[in-house]
Amino acid sequence: MADAARFVDIPEIDRPIVPALPSGWLCVLAGNTSTGAPILAKQFAHAGVGSLPVLFYTTYERTEDLERTFEAFGWDASEVKVVNLAEEYYQRVLAKGLEAARVREKGLSVADLKVPRARDRTLAPFRLTDRLLADLAAIDSPFRLVIDSVDFFFEVLEASDVMRVARQIRYRCQSIGGQALLALHAARPDQPVTEQLKDLADVVLEFRSEPKGDRYAHTLYLEKAGRRPDLARVFSARLGEEGWTVEATSGKSR
Repeated sequence: MADAARFVDIPEIDRPIVPALPSGWLCVLAGNTSTGAPILAKQFAHAGVGSLPVLFYTTYERTEDLERTFEAFGWDASEVKVVNLAEEYYQRVLAKGLEAARVREKGLSVADLKVPRARDRTLAPFRLTDRLLADLAAIDSPFRLVIDSVDFFFEVLEASDVMRVARQIRYRCQSIGGQALLALHAARPDQPVTEQLKDLADVVLEFRSEPKGDRYAHTLYLEKAGRRPDLARVFSARLGEEGWTVEATSGKSR
């Protein structure tokens, strides 16, 4: 399959979806980590390699663990720009809080007096939205972007700010032919915001798993594909050596 026609590198999904989408679009992928949704997010990133610059923002994995998963399925992580937002947030926000708590509890040591302390250093404030949107503004050609996962944004931002970021990502995609995937892994108490993200998206995928004998059966729901409700499908999914594959199933209900 040609690079331009690769959505998640699964022919049964790529062939109907790609012609139904505009040149720039946003996808929402829902499914907790146990369903295999994070692997599909990486498969989506890999499918763009060779035709577009690919950016992968991880918010919960160590970078080396992410790269190890790419390698396990034979995908080239070196062609993907990985940005670890969780590590940046820890280093620029949480670490300062830990240092302040230690000083309050233990006081200053002689070693502390010999080096600049956090309160003595001038550090630019870390704003998650600015960090991401600055990267988007610097892109001036078609791209592929993954945020895995948006749950982290809900932890540190107001829901309205998360929606603002999502809208700006989609607008940027539409403006220059970008392709973005936002992964949601946790069931949100603020369900209306999740539905807003799905309404905003051009494509909505959802992974579910349920016990079947001594194994778990995985089901991938294609809930939305552009303005083509006739393309909605339910697939039985299987994880193999090269990633996810699917086959259409009938009679399954949500």
